[in-house]
Amino acid sequence: MPSASVPDTFEAGAFHPDHGTRRISGTLHIVPDGVRFEADGSLFQLPLEDLDVNLGGASDRLVFFAHPRFANVSIFTSDQAVLNHPAFANNRPLARARDRIRRRKLVSRCITLGILTLFFAAIAGVWLAKDPMVQAVASKVPAEWEKKLGDTAFAQITLTSKLVTDDAVQKQLAQLAAPLLAVVPQDRYTFKLHIIEDASLNAFALPGGNVALHTGLILKAESPEEVLGVLAHELSHVSEQHGMRGIVQGLGLYATVSLLFGDVSGLAAILVNNAPFLLSQKFSRDHEREADERGFRYLEAAKLNPRGMITFFEKMRREEEKLREKIPGGEALDALDFLSTHPATTERTERLEKLLAKSPRKDGFTVVDLNFKEFQSALRAKLSQPEKAKKVDAKEQNKK
Repeated sequence: MPSASVPDTFEAGAFHPDHGTRRISGTLHIVPDGVRFEADGSLFQLPLEDLDVNLGGASDRLVFFAHPRFANVSIFTSDQAVLNHPAFANNRPLARARDRIRRRKLVSRCITLGILTLFFAAIAGVWLAKDPMVQAVASKVPAEWEKKLGDTAFAQITLTSKLVTDDAVQKQLAQLAAPLLAVVPQDRYTFKLHIIEDASLNAFALPGGNVALHTGLILKAESPEEVLGVLAHELSHVSEQHGMRGIVQGLGLYATVSLLFGDVSGLAAILVNNAPFLLSQKFSRDHEREADERGFRYLEAAKLNPRGMITFFEKMRREEEKLREKIPGGEALDALDFLSTHPATTERTERLEKLLAKSPRKDGFTVVDLNFKEFQSALRAKLSQPEKAKKVDAKEQNKK
């Protein structure tokens, strides 16, 4: 009697000498004394005694029945539930064959699962190692390549932006930045600090050492520590090679792996064409966090109060809220550019507050040796009057 859950009839195929090498289709029946195959015009049976049961076909998905007394005769079915038929359980040799097949299936599944696990583990490993690989490739790029790339990008910026080059202002900026630059590694880069006449709260850094502060940022700051906080952040983008890492990451995983284990000379041509990319590049959140923390450590090492970094980011957040109220004004969107690339989130300032709370210096910071108000006044005096006049004239024309 068949089990209530296992039928005794299955769709099947067979090979028989009477049909040559042609496969015939029919049904397989488990009967008390054997395995019977029925098809149009065909009927034959294999005895249960000494019956051979094996797996075969693609991925062992078929169950084959054969018998030593019937050469070149086999019956097969893709329904592996046939192995659970009680006729096999009551026949010890067949039960052993069934158990052998099940063990084989289990081993096959374990091997398949192991291969898939190794495959996905390898993918996950490569994915997790992506950032370290990108960093390793970036570190192989010669410093002069970075410098040339950054200089090319900065030259393009100066075509449409006005630099404040007044000697007195530049001297005060150098005095302000001196304690910070003294602790930033310069074995690879020589940093060049610039001031760009622009009212937005903006600053940027390019590979190779060019770092620029907008006049709007300097004049909006309430203390030299706020400017130094932003400057430390931007210097960190350079020292951590975030611009170069962004370019390498944009090449894709295959190219990154190839460059890691090969020669980076092929990267030279790519870098030549990537100066425009740097002008619109937005650092990833991970790079921004890294620049925050590295900049904090630079300030700490220079005995400069990192509180200025925190208060200026808070100022940026408040400015963002004001500007968003003015949207959809085009000027507001332009002013939001710095805020979108340097996310001044609550999470960001909270993280810096925690770093400050754990700082071994706590309150033992040095007072900046610069009359900051005098520096701001000197800078304000050098703003382009013709440009201001043009803006006034434009407003008058609009009124008319």
